[in-house]
Amino acid sequence: MIRNGRPYTNENGFIDEALITEHGDEDISAVDGWIRKNIRTGKKILHGHTSYGMKHLLEHDTGIYLTNNEFKDAMLLAGYQPVNPKDLNWKYRIELTREINDNPSPFFNWARKFEMDATPCGDFVRDMLHDFEFPILAEHDIIARYLGRIGACSGAVEAFEELWREYAGETD
Repeated sequence: MIRNGRPYTNENGFIDEALITEHGDEDISAVDGWIRKNIRTGKKILHGHTSYGMKHLLEHDTGIYLTNNEFKDAMLLAGYQPVNPKDLNWKYRIELTREINDNPSPFFNWARKFEMDATPCGDFVRDMLHDFEFPILAEHDIIARYLGRIGACSGAVEAFEELWREYAGETD
């Protein structure tokens, strides 16, 4: 819920009223930067990522631990309103983005040239760019295992294999 313009959580008697503004300036700046870089306003509700899940993405990327309420507060201060502020884990009308330069993988950087292609390879690259869990380690077997673990469709796996063959041919 929102009280006085700030989030307030009472889950079965456990109250979380911590706010991002209780963190130091360095953490606040890093959280703000992460939100600016990784989140854009969207028309549709983003399914699969709530405030609770996104706070873990932020922690993975920055090392900064936030409570769910602190993350909700940061989102409010950044201008993102929840779809239903009465929910424990807020959903937003947003899109998650991923900055290509943040993934040092040579394959990841190489594949970006296919991002605008209207092909299965282009679809794969666009999915890869928006997947916060996509492996940074650019070894074929690591990526292939990841695709198997997430249940990627055969078309995505085939597109990856096609891209990898071309990538390996250019880097030999």
